Amino acid sequence: MRMLKVLTLVAFVLIVVLIFGNGARQRTPKYNAATEVKVEGVVQEVQQFWCPINGDEGTHLMVKTDAGILQVHVAPRRFLEGNGMSFSKGDQIVIVGSTVTYEGHGAMIARKITRGDQTFAFRQPDGTPLWVERLGAYVR
Repeated sequence: MRMLKVLTLVAFVLIVVLIFGNGARQRTPKYNAATEVKVEGVVQEVQQFWCPINGDEGTHLMVKTDAGILQVHVAPRRFLEGNGMSFSKGDQIVIVGSTVTYEGHGAMIARKITRGDQTFAFRQPDGTPLWVERLGAYVR
């Protein structure tokens, strides 16, 4: 009987730790056309890492703007590579996108980026990703 009480207490503590031990989690930011802005800057760094915003390994640009460094969530790496798109350090770009807070910092989800006379689109005006079809496949 005593062993049953101990096991019940241990199970209860384990459940409490699992439920509350992870702390508050930030919701994944979504594209919001109401927060859309246009920003100009110079690419300082191109980063590739798994991103909860697009649910895949994503391309991210660290862009120096008049206001400071801005992290720009572009699109899944496979989408860019499949469409022959790439960015490099030193690129002068104009980004149209939704401003968000991500991991406690200001960031942007890009809808389109212009570099010189080239414009690359990543999302529709309502924010729907161009890389997603009804079945979730990548568009090439």
